[in-house]
Amino acid sequence: MVTGMPPLGCEPYLLASFPGGPGDYDPATGCNTRLNDLAKLHNRALEQMLLKLQVTHRGSSLIYADVYSPIIRIVASPPTYEFGDRPLAACCGGGGGKYNFNFTTFCGVPASTVCSDPSKSVFWDGIHFTEAANRFLARAVLASH
Repeated sequence: MVTGMPPLGCEPYLLASFPGGPGDYDPATGCNTRLNDLAKLHNRALEQMLLKLQVTHRGSSLIYADVYSPIIRIVASPPTYEFGDRPLAACCGGGGGKYNFNFTTFCGVPASTVCSDPSKSVFWDGIHFTEAANRFLARAVLASH
């Protein structure tokens, strides 16, 4: 199983690092469209490569795991999937603001804070998914195969 890229434009550390103008964000998700387009381009190329490898290595079983689509579904409609109303904010961090991310106040340093219910968050520290989001991803990937 080969995992594709998640929607990079939804990751708090990238959103905080590369702020854009109003036209740079998807109105349905709040994610940066340019970064998401990059992830989609990568994922399409990866899928094509896996198909070619399958042909040249007959008998092998290469499965593409789409993690992009499930995360987009959560971010576009968090309550539908039992997540909270701030899907682009890190649960643990010290940045405050929209994304709760700052490179100088990583999760675990004395000034950082942790959200009250991590199971309602998509991102743990602005870079990694929470256990709840990983569980959702695993179920989505397994259900698709």
